[in-house]
Amino acid sequence: MTAVNLMLVVIILALLAYALLAGADFGGGAWDLLAGTGKAKDGAEDQRKLISASLGPVWEANHVWLIFVIVCTFSAFPAAFGDIATSLELPLALALVGIVLRGAAYVYRAYGEGASLPDQWWSRIFACASVLTPFMLGVSGAALATGKLRPGTSPLVPFQSPFTVLAGLLAVVVTAFLAAVYLCYDAAQQPDTHHLVAVFRRKAIGAAVASGLVVLVMLPFFYHDAPVVAHRFTDRSLPLAAFSALCGFGSLAVLWRQRFLLARVTAAAAVVGVLGGWAVAQYPDLLVGRYTAQQAAAAPSSLDAMVVAMVAGMAVVIPSFFYLLRVFTAPVLEEH
Repeated sequence: MTAVNLMLVVIILALLAYALLAGADFGGGAWDLLAGTGKAKDGAEDQRKLISASLGPVWEANHVWLIFVIVCTFSAFPAAFGDIATSLELPLALALVGIVLRGAAYVYRAYGEGASLPDQWWSRIFACASVLTPFMLGVSGAALATGKLRPGTSPLVPFQSPFTVLAGLLAVVVTAFLAAVYLCYDAAQQPDTHHLVAVFRRKAIGAAVASGLVVLVMLPFFYHDAPVVAHRFTDRSLPLAAFSALCGFGSLAVLWRQRFLLARVTAAAAVVGVLGGWAVAQYPDLLVGRYTAQQAAAAPSSLDAMVVAMVAGMAVVIPSFFYLLRVFTAPVLEEH
């Protein structure tokens, strides 16, 4: 494997880690926003407490994977990074606004005790930012496949395709699905949260069905707005798409049977199948119609240095991250 392809694999693995870990956190914010609606209205406060407890002090650490993707892309593919950053300036800036507001709102809500704003205001800001960020990241990822991004074009170009907007919506729904599945397991671990299992199981099934519907609506726009990547998807990625669909249906089955730990595995595998299929179809392009990975790659000596630095960095980051997860895995409800 060449150094260019190795860097691409590393970037995709970091994106997968971000989608599975931070994605579930964003989805938790979406359910926080919807906690006072529907049949579960009476348990809204209990739902928000479980969501907050499940996020715990580890959730901001998940952004290390996004930072890793940015640094790797900037260092290994500098030419493409410049065009991507300028072409996607608006959605990426809004995603950053969402990340910052989300973190600030969480802290003010948890520890501010209404000193700056009423807690319910911070709760709404936290929830809205949790929806805004995955939507903008989904739009950004899909826009790379359209072939319409060029430096100097309107900052609204990423939003002018139904395919990119639906991709943003899909990102929101998928993160909500992941979060609901994870929360089913967390709720089942404690007697005082067991009554929330049925609530989040219903949410998880609803989000899974919604994800499938969004994909079906998005497919024709995918072939119309991003034909190059769409046809590669047909040629190369169908096994991964089938794997994702199989895991999605499997998640519904195990959720119905209340096998929540297994549901976490199948839900995560479904997301891996979707992102893996997109990555395979996108290859070898970083920015369709402008840069392939080979064209945008840094000098071989720089890539070799990146590989060494990456291995050394991951040797520290991965064990530390798993230790952090292990320490804060069990959620504990707290009164705020």
